[in-house]
Amino acid sequence: MLMQEHYFQCKKMNTVIEIAGTGKIDRNDWEEEIESWFEQFENICSRFRQNSELSLLNQQPIDTVIQINPILYEILNKAIDYAIQTGYNFNPFIGTALKAYGYHKTFDEIKDQTDFTIAPFQFQQILYEPFVFLPTINGVIKKVDGEIDLGGIAKGWSVDKMASIMKNLGLENGIVNAGGDIFVWGEEERTIGVQHPDPGLSNKDIIQFKIRNGGIATSNTLYRSWNASGKRVHHIFNGKMGTPSESDIVQATVFGTNTEEADVLAKILCMHNFKDAVPWLTKHFPHAGCILIKNDGQVAISQSVKKYVTRIVM
Repeated sequence: MLMQEHYFQCKKMNTVIEIAGTGKIDRNDWEEEIESWFEQFENICSRFRQNSELSLLNQQPIDTVIQINPILYEILNKAIDYAIQTGYNFNPFIGTALKAYGYHKTFDEIKDQTDFTIAPFQFQQILYEPFVFLPTINGVIKKVDGEIDLGGIAKGWSVDKMASIMKNLGLENGIVNAGGDIFVWGEEERTIGVQHPDPGLSNKDIIQFKIRNGGIATSNTLYRSWNASGKRVHHIFNGKMGTPSESDIVQATVFGTNTEEADVLAKILCMHNFKDAVPWLTKHFPHAGCILIKNDGQVAISQSVKKYVTRIVM
């Protein structure tokens, strides 16, 4: 069978998912399988679906053995690892705070609300490991009574997993893009644009780069924002404080060996000050690279971006 061009698009996880590339896929039903996989993934990991595995886990009491789906178990385990590595700046137990600030539905459902009154809530700082993991049964014991949100890390994980699935199906040079969480592989060099951080210029790229292999994720404090108690708030919450992060960085794009980690780090960088962010990434995650945009338009690019990108055009 000759190498063929393949393209697939669907709307899942409240975003557009695109898969493209060249290869020898000899199954006629692969598109239906992919769409079904993402539907099942949402039924496992979405906090916006009342009967998802994650929503059911959030309803369970602490100090109880809870057997969960293997996918949810793996992502939770990774989320706690990142929480520990980042001193809980990344915190999967941020769901309670997000809901209190009005992010209780998908962003498409709340973005046009004129104002939301921040509800009283108790944010519990985590001083010890919040889960006991029971690997032999894919089980957990919750030690913290707070709602879990896996939005970004779960999306990044799904992109990496889908890239693996597509490789196994025969896509040799490919890209998976789930709303800016991207994984690229193969010999073909691809040009990818980073959307302008200003929502008024969302149809323009502020930077374009060429890449062959790696995971990419971008976080932005301006797009996914809304009015709450008379002020503008955004979806990137400081995991130590339970409040929207305050930073002069408005957008962070991270490059790494996988998309899951890139998504986590992009959010963490939006919690740092512009002058401290690149040194922090270099110290703690030296294999990753980043492009940062400050609120006054300044751009910072880490040296480690060269590991992934062959050319940058601004």
